[in-house]
Amino acid sequence: MTATLAGRRIVLVHGKKPTPHSIVWTVLAGLRAEGARIGTWQDAPDLPRSVFTGADLVILRSVHPATADLARAGAPPEASWCNPPEATAMVADRVETWRRLLAADLPVPAARVVRDPRAVTAMAAEGPVVAKTPLGSRGEGVTVLERGDSRPVAGRGPWLVQDRVPGDGWDRKLFVIGSHVHGTLRRWPARSLSDKVGRPLRLDSRLAALALAAGDVFGLCAYGVDVIDGPDGPVIVDVNAFPGFKGVPGAPGFLFDHLLGHL
Repeated sequence: MTATLAGRRIVLVHGKKPTPHSIVWTVLAGLRAEGARIGTWQDAPDLPRSVFTGADLVILRSVHPATADLARAGAPPEASWCNPPEATAMVADRVETWRRLLAADLPVPAARVVRDPRAVTAMAAEGPVVAKTPLGSRGEGVTVLERGDSRPVAGRGPWLVQDRVPGDGWDRKLFVIGSHVHGTLRRWPARSLSDKVGRPLRLDSRLAALALAAGDVFGLCAYGVDVIDGPDGPVIVDVNAFPGFKGVPGAPGFLFDHLLGHL
C-alpha cells in the first residue's frame, strides 16, 4: 500500500446497486489499495446527511435529484465531485436535459412537454413518438408508441413526448471519462449482458465532439450520451451521469486515473 490516498475519504452513492461484475468494484478496490477509506450507500429518501460529512471525494451514480441536493448540503466545501451535484440533478431530469441541449443548439428530437395523457395519444395519432417521464433510468418510464397507438403511457406526467427518430436499430452509446471518449453500438432495449456490452463503434470526430459538447452543457466529467443516427445526422436522445461503462476497453484504468486526479 502506498500513502497516496492515506486517510482520504471517498463516498459513493448509487441509485441501483452495481452488479457483481461492475467495474465500479474494481475501481473502488484500487482506490482502497492506495489507502483511501471507502463508503458506499444505496440512494434512499431517508439517506442521512451525515453520510457526506468529511468526504474528500463524492461519487454520485444515477441518484435522485433530491439526493444530489442533500450531498451538496452535507459535503465539506472543499470536497471534489464526480459528477457535480448540480449536473447530476439536471441530467436525472429528462425534461430539463432536453431543454438544456436544445438551448445549446445540440441536435435533439422535436418534442413537447404535456400533462394530459390524451395529448400523448393525440401526438401518436400523427406519427410514432417516445413518451418519457421526467425521472427514470434504464428504460423506466419510457413508452414507445407507433402511429395510431393508444396504449396508456407509463408513469405519471408530465411527459416529454419526442418524435421518434428513424434509425438503423442501433443506439450509439458514447462514453466519456474526462477527455477520453469511447463508443459502442447497442440494441435497445438491451435484454442480455451481451446486448449491454454491445459492439465496438469506430468514433469519428463529429460524434466525439458531440459527446464532449453535451458534457460541457451540464458540467459532467464521467457520463454517457445516447445517440441515434437519424436521416439528418446524429441526434442526442439521452444523457446519463456515471453509467456502467460496459464494453469500454480499459474503463477501470481510465476511471481509476480520473478519480485519482480529483483527489
